[in-house]
Amino acid sequence: MKKLLQSLFILLFVASTAMAQDRTITGTVTSSDDKLPMPGVSVRVTGTQIGTVTDANGKYSVKVPSGSKTLEFSFIGYLVKTQSLAATNTLNVTLESDSKTLSDVVVIGYGQQSKALSTQTTATVKSESFKNMPIQTPQQALQGQAAGVNMVNSSGVLGSEAQITIRGGSSIAAGGRPLYVVDGVPLNSAGGEYTQTQGGSSGLNPLINISPNDIESMTVLKDASAVAIYGSRGANGVILITTKKGAAGKTRISADYQNGFSSPTSLDEMMTADQFRQFRTDYLKANNTAVPAYPTTSFNWIDAIVRTGKSNTVNVNATGGDEKTQFYLGGTYSNESGYTIGNNLKRLSGRLNLNHKLSDKFTVGLNYNLSHVDMDRIGTENNTYAPITAGYLQLPYVTPYGPDGQFQNTGFVANVIAIAETGINKNYSDRSTGNAFLEWKILPGLKFKTDWGIDNYGIDEKYRETDLLTPGGYAYRTHYTDNKWVSSNTLNYDKSFGKHTIGALAGYSFETATLTKMMVEGSGFVSDDLPNVGSASTPITASEEVFDWALQSLFGRFNYDFDKKYLFEASLRRDGSSRFGQNKKYGTFYALSGGWLISNEAFFNKDNNIAQNVKLTASYGTAGNDNIGFYQYYGTFSAGSNYLGEAGLTPNVVPNPNLSWEETAQLDIGLSARLFKAIDVQFNFYDKKTTGLLLNVPFPYTTGYASASQNVGKMRNRGYEVSINSDNIVGRDFSWRTSFNIGFNKNTVLELPANPDEDGRNFVSGSTPQRAITGYSKNSFYLIRYNGINPQTGNAEWLKKDGSVTTSPLASDRVIVGKGDPDFSGGITNTFTYKNFDLSAFFNFSYGNDVYLDGLQFADNFGSPSYNKSVKLLNYWKQPGDDAFAPALNSPTRTTFQQVSTKQLLDGSYMRLKTLSVGYTFPKEFLQKSKLFSSVRLYFQGQNIWTIKDKDFRGDPEISANGASNQVLGQSFFALPQAKTFTFGVNIGL
Repeated sequence: MKKLLQSLFILLFVASTAMAQDRTITGTVTSSDDKLPMPGVSVRVTGTQIGTVTDANGKYSVKVPSGSKTLEFSFIGYLVKTQSLAATNTLNVTLESDSKTLSDVVVIGYGQQSKALSTQTTATVKSESFKNMPIQTPQQALQGQAAGVNMVNSSGVLGSEAQITIRGGSSIAAGGRPLYVVDGVPLNSAGGEYTQTQGGSSGLNPLINISPNDIESMTVLKDASAVAIYGSRGANGVILITTKKGAAGKTRISADYQNGFSSPTSLDEMMTADQFRQFRTDYLKANNTAVPAYPTTSFNWIDAIVRTGKSNTVNVNATGGDEKTQFYLGGTYSNESGYTIGNNLKRLSGRLNLNHKLSDKFTVGLNYNLSHVDMDRIGTENNTYAPITAGYLQLPYVTPYGPDGQFQNTGFVANVIAIAETGINKNYSDRSTGNAFLEWKILPGLKFKTDWGIDNYGIDEKYRETDLLTPGGYAYRTHYTDNKWVSSNTLNYDKSFGKHTIGALAGYSFETATLTKMMVEGSGFVSDDLPNVGSASTPITASEEVFDWALQSLFGRFNYDFDKKYLFEASLRRDGSSRFGQNKKYGTFYALSGGWLISNEAFFNKDNNIAQNVKLTASYGTAGNDNIGFYQYYGTFSAGSNYLGEAGLTPNVVPNPNLSWEETAQLDIGLSARLFKAIDVQFNFYDKKTTGLLLNVPFPYTTGYASASQNVGKMRNRGYEVSINSDNIVGRDFSWRTSFNIGFNKNTVLELPANPDEDGRNFVSGSTPQRAITGYSKNSFYLIRYNGINPQTGNAEWLKKDGSVTTSPLASDRVIVGKGDPDFSGGITNTFTYKNFDLSAFFNFSYGNDVYLDGLQFADNFGSPSYNKSVKLLNYWKQPGDDAFAPALNSPTRTTFQQVSTKQLLDGSYMRLKTLSVGYTFPKEFLQKSKLFSSVRLYFQGQNIWTIKDKDFRGDPEISANGASNQVLGQSFFALPQAKTFTFGVNIGL
């Protein structure tokens, strides 16, 4: 018996020892989406650093120590799965896709990437951020939503172009617009070429024909690794617009209706007729001048010009399909009247996006948009034909109507009420954009895509003045077409093997466009009832200009990641452009970038609750700017000259076979992480240096040329960006989320052609008060410093260059006093939901920029009897000790008080409640009873509701009337302030 017990004990001991030994677990990991094996899945023994990854067939094998109870399976885009170990040594697992992580796919040039594995620096604004917002154009949705993107609305004129810079402006005299790409088609965007600037010096908005309701997302490409794939057009940044696509399943119909009204955010107060008459009487008497008999009439021009703006917008779309065919069909109609007379905009657009799977190998698709825009335009801001400008400057005793009750001519400051009622100032545009593609899956992981796109843009302007304003009448008609077609062919290869994943892109593209500009102009009409320029008795102009250009490109990109830890990307593009000289036709642009997913390292504690998804990235590369117009390198001549009664030619452009694109090299270092499983943080530092700036270099007059374009300057933009997205509270009935971004940038001009100022610094003038100066911002204000009113003498005083006080400053006393670009800008959005209610508040801000209000030279003009004046002039000096706004009526400085100085330069920093939205979504249980609606949401929105600004700022600080100009930023001549808008709407889903 004793021996038997010993034998049983030894047997049990051996068995238990065997059970306590390591064992090998094998199995296959598949995806719940397509049931296919998943390579590269991380398999880890829970609580240890022991693990492996699945092979190309989704299989794995891992040794499990004794006592281990679970395995953890993880893969980018899928939910982490913890699986208990059983007695068997085989464990097959199916991973479920993580919809939140999968949605974090970023659109990049010629493709998409997982955000977690991307080394590019981008910012994405999704449709949820601007859903149902009463915005005219897509650019408005970018304001304050993307770090490093500074967007300033040029004015409140409907259809005017905004000023957008990405990480600071990269050019001075060449085009500064970002490249807009819609569904892979680079758009024509020469807004200044499409108009006679009747709606503002900024020209037409290049995206006015695109409905924001059709947009799924906008991705801003910022660093070199993101923009280098666009080569000679990427230096100003690239904005990729992706429109909505169909999805398999039940057809869903969505309809949205908005109705709103608007008013100006701010208006200056001008003198009434009684105030003006009394002021002028006191002024003339103080200077021993006879007082004329002023008319006793009175009229408030601003009240007559400003109205309540109205807007109505209808959006309808349908989406659906099956496994083979998916579609999106959308339509938009909007009718908006601005808050000033004569400014109206109607838009009708339709979009069809279609995808069809011909077979397992071939897929075809179509993205097409057709639009028509009908605008009533108004005169440019710096023009007495502009409603607001005329309203401010028109003498308050002048009336629009004569004694007979009919409109009368009011002289130099035009009768803008008569213009709006009797004249014609129309702009019609028709635009068709889109692309068709074929995709061929040649082999697993290898696919070929051919894409053919168009952007056909036609613009008609019709302008007519009656005999009241111009004796005999005046008219012009313009017709512009800008027609582009583009072809791109790409080959993509993606392959995973073990811990390695590679991706490669090779492509060729060719695009060409023709811009045609025609104009006819005439005067002398027998009757105002004849609206067409063909009825003019005196032809003035009949002109036609045709411009062609083409771009041929080869490009490629290579991606590699090892074990989802170490990332590498390289891109290369070679462009050949017809815009440049024979010696510089072709240019090569490149980028290199790398990333380290620190949180995927073995030493990183993945179970910590502080930091997750920690990634470090760095990139360096180049991009160019080819936006210099047409034929600048040719030695061209201008026709139409008269030489001794014979037709002649005049030298126009100096030949320059070495004319080339501007090149911007950029370094970017980024760090991103998710903190406390609730806060996504991204930080980026960048340093951009632009060389070969395209500038007009002055020539001696003896050459017969005034100047010529050359690559002669250098400039730097350096800064950093922070983006934070936080899930503050996420509960069953209540949630609170915050999104914050801020971008800091410092612009410095490093080198300019020889043109020294008084201090020996080279400069390039942008406007009278603004210039680019070496060592300073390209938008530096160079002015005499205003010192205020001397309370003892009543004289206006300024500062000399050395800082001493003077009452008679000279041009040589000008110094650098500010800049038009901000130190930083950004935005913050807080979104709250409680059961079926939602509330969102979005603030945008800008700090450190100055704004020059050119119109104050007129509004604050003491001496001129021809214009109305600001009520601030009523606060003039009367006795010693007065703290007055204006000098004494008889001060020797009364005639120079309004001269160009820092008196017109104001602090443009502001914070604005840009959008406030409140909505209620009807419960699904309630809607199910109707058996008709799948969703119903009622909402109210306010825009530009409340603004914090400097107490001395006069008007709206969000202004830059020159739109996309690089050289003139933050200037205004009575530009229309932004509209304060209130909108009510309903969104219905069927």
